[in-house]
Amino acid sequence: MTVSWRKIELARAVWGLGLLCAPRWTLHRVHRIEVDATSVWVARVLGARQVAQATLSGASPSPEILALGVWVDLAHASSALALAVVDRSRASAGLTDTAVASVWAVRGWHDLRVAPVPRPTHDRRRDAMARAVLGRVPGGAPLRRMVRARREGEPA
Repeated sequence: MTVSWRKIELARAVWGLGLLCAPRWTLHRVHRIEVDATSVWVARVLGARQVAQATLSGASPSPEILALGVWVDLAHASSALALAVVDRSRASAGLTDTAVASVWAVRGWHDLRVAPVPRPTHDRRRDAMARAVLGRVPGGAPLRRMVRARREGEPA
């Protein structure tokens, strides 16, 4: 099987590394917010999440991993939008994060619908974990149905 790397995950990895390794610089330059200790901590947590997701869904991801990535990106976009609404001093940062996470979610949704489906032996444990999580989170059921359809060879 040929490994195909999702180029958008390279951007996610770079963004995540920026948040992990240079959170103050990244927050100040990109989000133009007053950087405090809480901001740095949140940036590093989000950076670690981005790097982990880029690693999991970067090369030949299964439908299960793509679906879980879509869910995580939508949850991120929703929480960032909530931040923008409740904390006006961070509204710009929240809206920027909402936009970026939404783009990643849309791209993941697209790839979930059209990307080649790896063989079932691809990574059973990781795929089983993704199915289990999608079965328990709000809004996960439609994504699980898309995964099932992709596995059965139907168009999503």
